[in-house]
Amino acid sequence: MERSEVVTPGPAWLHVWLEAGREGRLFTYANPQGLPLACGDLVRVRLRGRPHIGLVVEGLEQLPPELEPHRLQPVEALHQSAAVDPHWRALLAEVAEDCHTSLFKTLKTALPPGWLGQRSERRSGPSRNRWLVELLPPPPKVAAGPAPQPENDPEPAGERPPGITPRQGELLELLEQRGGRAWLSTLTGAGRFSRSVVEGLERQGRLRRRAVAEGSAEWLALGGAAPAGSQGSPRPSEPARAPNEAQRQALDRLAATPPGGALLLWGVTGSGKTEVYLQACARILAAGQSVLVLTPEIGLVPQLLDRFKARFAGAIVEYHSGLSEAQRIASWRRCLGADPLQPVVVVGTRSAVFLPLSGLGLIALDEEHDSSYKQDAPMPCYHARDVARRRAHRSGARLLLGSATPSLETWLSCQQKGAGATSLVRLSERIGQRPLPPVRVVDMRAELVEGHRRLLSRPLMERLERVRDLGEQAVVLVPRRGYSSFLSCRSCGEVVQCPHCDVALTVHRSARSGDWLRCHWCDHRQAIEERCGACGSSAFKPFGAGTQRVMEQLGIELEGLRVLRFDRDTTRSQGGHRRLLEQFAAGEADVLVGTQMLAKGMDLPGVTLAAVLAADGLLHRPDLRSSEQSLQLLLQLAGRAGRGERPGEVIVQTYCPDHPVIRHLVDGRYERFLEEELALRRQAALVPFSRAALLRLVGVSATATATAATTLAERIAPQVTAAGWQLIGPAPAPVTRVAGRSRWQLLLHGPAGSPLPLPPETVLRQGLPQGVGLAIDPDPLEL
Repeated sequence: MERSEVVTPGPAWLHVWLEAGREGRLFTYANPQGLPLACGDLVRVRLRGRPHIGLVVEGLEQLPPELEPHRLQPVEALHQSAAVDPHWRALLAEVAEDCHTSLFKTLKTALPPGWLGQRSERRSGPSRNRWLVELLPPPPKVAAGPAPQPENDPEPAGERPPGITPRQGELLELLEQRGGRAWLSTLTGAGRFSRSVVEGLERQGRLRRRAVAEGSAEWLALGGAAPAGSQGSPRPSEPARAPNEAQRQALDRLAATPPGGALLLWGVTGSGKTEVYLQACARILAAGQSVLVLTPEIGLVPQLLDRFKARFAGAIVEYHSGLSEAQRIASWRRCLGADPLQPVVVVGTRSAVFLPLSGLGLIALDEEHDSSYKQDAPMPCYHARDVARRRAHRSGARLLLGSATPSLETWLSCQQKGAGATSLVRLSERIGQRPLPPVRVVDMRAELVEGHRRLLSRPLMERLERVRDLGEQAVVLVPRRGYSSFLSCRSCGEVVQCPHCDVALTVHRSARSGDWLRCHWCDHRQAIEERCGACGSSAFKPFGAGTQRVMEQLGIELEGLRVLRFDRDTTRSQGGHRRLLEQFAAGEADVLVGTQMLAKGMDLPGVTLAAVLAADGLLHRPDLRSSEQSLQLLLQLAGRAGRGERPGEVIVQTYCPDHPVIRHLVDGRYERFLEEELALRRQAALVPFSRAALLRLVGVSATATATAATTLAERIAPQVTAAGWQLIGPAPAPVTRVAGRSRWQLLLHGPAGSPLPLPPETVLRQGLPQGVGLAIDPDPLEL
C-alpha cells in the first residue's frame, strides 16, 4: 500500500513514546530531514545519549510555546513503517475521544503486541523457523506372486498399512483430514502425539518435516498459525453451497444496504448465518475488496476459521490472542501489504477491528450481542461493535451484525429511521426446517420435597442415560469452573476468603495433587485449610458446584458415561479449544461439561440434549443487564441441541421456575422480551434511553483510594451537574478489593447521545495521589 506522506515532507516535530520509567513517557523530537513519518511508525532516537526505539504518536506542525526548537534532539531514522492511511489514524483519534483517553493508549491497543519491542534484526527477516509436517504418498508396493499389482495402489479404506502402529495410523488420518499438512507444534502440543510417532513415520517415508521461516511469504500464505487444509491459493478450495431462499434474501438485502450502512441478520440458532457470512465474503472478494470477520470468544475461532479456510484457503488472515507476538505482527504486516488484486479475509476477535486493511468492503460481527466485544480494561474501554460502525462509515464498507439474540441497542437501532439506523433481515427457520428444541423446566424445590437432594435432577439423569445408550451427545452448562464455589466451616459458618480479594476461594480438585483453593480474580492459590481460623473446627465442607464436581457426579451417577470438561482451566494451553472440540466432535465423549463459553456459537451436530445446572446463579445478579444477558445465554445454549438429524431437547434446573427469563426461554419469544425490556428501560430512563459512564479508582491504600474518590467527585460535580448529568457515588466497587488493591467507583448518568461531561483524562489524573490509578469506562456493560 502506498503512503500518502511519501511524496511530501513529514511533520516538523513529533511526539514519540519511549519505554522510559515504569509506564514510559512522551517526548518531543525534531524531524529536520522531513522524514515521511506518521502515527504508528517506529523511529530511532536518542535519550540522554543512549539509542532507543520509539513509537510515533503524533506529528506536530507547531510547537507548544514552552518548548524551544533548538533544544530538541532529531529523529535519526525510520526503524519500522506502520504504513497506515490517514483514515485509519482518524478512526483511532475518534476512538480516543469517545473513550476519553489519550491517542497513545488507543494506538498501543490497536497495534499488535510486541510492535514496540521490535529490534532492528526483525526488519531484515523472520526471527525463527517453524517445523511443518507434510504427508507423502505411500511407498510403492512390492509385487508378490505372478500377478504384479500397480504401483501406489490405494490402501484399502479402514485398513492400517503393515508396519504402522495404531498411534501412527491416527496421526496419518489426522493429516489427511487437514489437507496433508500441519505444524509440528500443533501435532505434539498438549501431549497429543509424541515426537517419536512423527519420527517413526518420517523414517518410513510416510511424511516429512521441513522448516518454514516465521514471517516468510510461505508462512504468511499458510495463515501464520496451524493450517487446516491446503492454503496454497487464494481462490476457493471448496465450492460454495447454493443458498436457500431465506439466505438468498439476506444476501440481496446486504447488497442493497448503502455503503457505510448496517444490517442485522437475526437468525435462529442453526438457521445458517455462517453460510450467509461465507457467501457475502465470496461476493466481496470477487469485487476485489477485503473482509473483516469478528467473533467474540477465542473458543469460537477454530470452527469459524476452519469453515472460512475450507472455502477461501490462502486468503485467510488470523488475528487473536491465541497467536504469538510474532504471528500477530506478521498478520498485521500482511494486512498492511495486502495486494489490491488479492484481497484478504481476516478472522479474529475484538482487537482485529483495528487491523490496517485497505479496500475494506464488509465487516461481519458474529454473535453481535456478546459482552466479550467490550473491553473494560485497560483503557481505552471500547466496544468493538461501536468501532466497527465507525470504521464501516469511514471506509464505505457494509456492516453485517449476526445474532440469534440481538442486543437491546441493536434492536432499538432497527426501530429508528434515517442516518445511523440498522436494517433488519430474518432467518426464521433452521436449515432443513429442523424444529427448535423444546425446553423442559425442572423445579428443584419439588425435587427437594420428594426427597431427591442430589446435584442432578431425576429427569436429567434419565435423559443422560438415554444419551449414553443411544450413542447421542449432550452439553451441560455449569455457571462456575472448579470443584465447588466455596469452602465453609460447618461449625461457625466461616467462608475461606482470598487473602488479597474480597471473594471466596474456589475449591479445585486434581488427581495428582488432591484438593486445593484458588481465587478466580487474582489467581492466588493455597492448600486446603485443616482448621477454621475463626473457631478452630476441622469440619469444613465445600458448597456449590463447579465443572469439576459435576464431572465427578456424572461419573458416579451414570456408569460408563464419557465426559469432557470445557472451561478456562482445560483450554488455557495453546490450541486447547480446538483439541477439546475435535475430541468431542469425533465422538470421544458423550457429555461436554463447561462454563458459559460452551453456549456460544458452536456447531455440534451430534448434540441432542442441552442442560443447565443451577440456572439461578445467572438470574439473580445485581446488574441492569442481568435478565438480557441470562436469556441470551440460555437461548444460545438451547440452540446447541438438535442441529443434526436427531431432534433436540433442553432441560433447565432452577429453584425459580416462574422467573420472567425462564418464562421467555420456554416460549422462545425473544422479541417479546426485547419489547417488554425496552418499555421498562424507557419508563425508567435507563440505558439505552440514557447514557452512563463509570470512573474506577484503584490503589494499594484503602484510605488513599477512598479519599481520592471523594476528592474527584467534588472536583467534577459542578461540571457534571451543569451538563444535565447525575453523579452517583463515590462508593466501593461490588468487589472492593482485588489482588490487594482497593477499588472505588463513581457512576455518571446523562442524556443519550451526549458527550461525557468530564475534563481530559490527564486533567482528571492530576489531583490523584501517587499509587492511585484511574480508568474511565464510557457506556459500561457491568457495574
